[in-house]
Formats: sequence, C-alpha cells, structure tokens
Amino acid sequence: MLLLMPTKAKSTRTREKGASKKSSSYHHGALRAALIRSAREILEAEGYEALTLRAAARGAGVSQAAPYNHFADKAALLAAIAAQGFTEFAAAMRREVEAAVGPEARLNAAGIAYVAFATSNPGLFKLMFGSNVHQSSGDLDLDAARNSAYEVLRGAVHAVHVSGGRHAAPEEIESLRSWALVHGLATMINEGTLAPGIYGASSARELAAALLGEINWQGKKGPKVS
Repeated sequence: MLLLMPTKAKSTRTREKGASKKSSSYHHGALRAALIRSAREILEAEGYEALTLRAAARGAGVSQAAPYNHFADKAALLAAIAAQGFTEFAAAMRREVEAAVGPEARLNAAGIAYVAFATSNPGLFKLMFGSNVHQSSGDLDLDAARNSAYEVLRGAVHAVHVSGGRHAAPEEIESLRSWALVHGLATMINEGTLAPGIYGASSARELAAALLGEINWQGKKGPKVS
C-alpha cells in the first residue's frame, strides 16, 4: 500500500501539470478557436440540437465556465460559427470562379462550388441559413461574412449581364434565381429528398455541374421511375 502512494501522487501531479499547460495555451488566444472547432464537430456529427456551450467546452477539454470568457451565450457562439462558415464559403466559391474562363462559366462555377460546400458541410450549412442565426443577427462579423458570400454569386451574375449573356431579367431577379437554384439543390441533397446517384451522378458536385450545363450528360442514365 505504501509503495503505491507516491506513484499515485506523481500521476496526479502529472495530470495537473498537463491540464495547467493546456489551460495556459488557451488563455493565450486558442480557447475561442478550440471552442468553435469543437462546436463544428458536434454540428456535423450530432446535429444542431446536440450543440450547447457545455458540450463545446467538453469537446475542447475545458471547464463548463470557460466558454463565457469569449461567448456571452449560445447565440454568440452560433454567430461566430456561422461567420466562420460564410467566410470559408465565400473563399470556396471565389477560388472556383477565379479558375473558370468566361462570365457564364464563372457563374456556373460559383453555383457548383455552392452545392459542393453545402453538401460537404451539411450541419454548418444548415446553421448558416437557419432562422436561429438570422433571427439573432446583429453580429457585425456575421453580417459582413454573409454579405461577402452573397456578393460572389451576385458579382458573377453581374458579369454575365455586362457581357450581354443569357440573362434578360433584372440582376436582382437573376441573382435570386441563381441562388434559389443551387440552394434548393443543396438543401434537397442534404435533407435526403434526392440522391445524386438516382440521376446517374457520382456526387453532388457532378449533379450541380450537369444541372448548370457544365458537363455533357449524354449517355448518363436518367432518374429512376417507380
């Protein structure tokens, strides 16, 4: 019994030392990022309903009180996650737009990137466009990130208009049309309303590309009819 006592005490001191180092690193700015990362993992693995400040703290390996150093409440955490999501979303669309050649190809590239991002991050995407975030809007970072993402799509529509492309309706209507098309497709895929494979597509990206006319669909099998 006596031989075990010092070993146990040493183990406890080691754990306390490790926890202290982790806490110290979080105090130097990493805690906020760790909480957002933990929350995003919960969103994708378990859904919005499972996401709480307590769960995010547990995933980050910190105390239940720690999140309040950065977020006043769950709504503030959700706004931060959504803002990060919109920033990544805009960057993903912008990369593909810049790689495409010609106004119409760039508009289609924005739409394809939209669907690809949404279906690769279904939990995040649902949060980004959910009423739980929009109703609590007022967060300047979130509003700026959301507007930046929409501007990528709207800018691509504008470029088609300037070039004398296919669109005849006002830009605002065409922007809405383009947004509704890709958002609806992404949402139906995420919610299981349709599966790309039913239409002979190997992925959501491929289905979006076919829908937007960016790939030759000749020879692909059509939808199954029951």
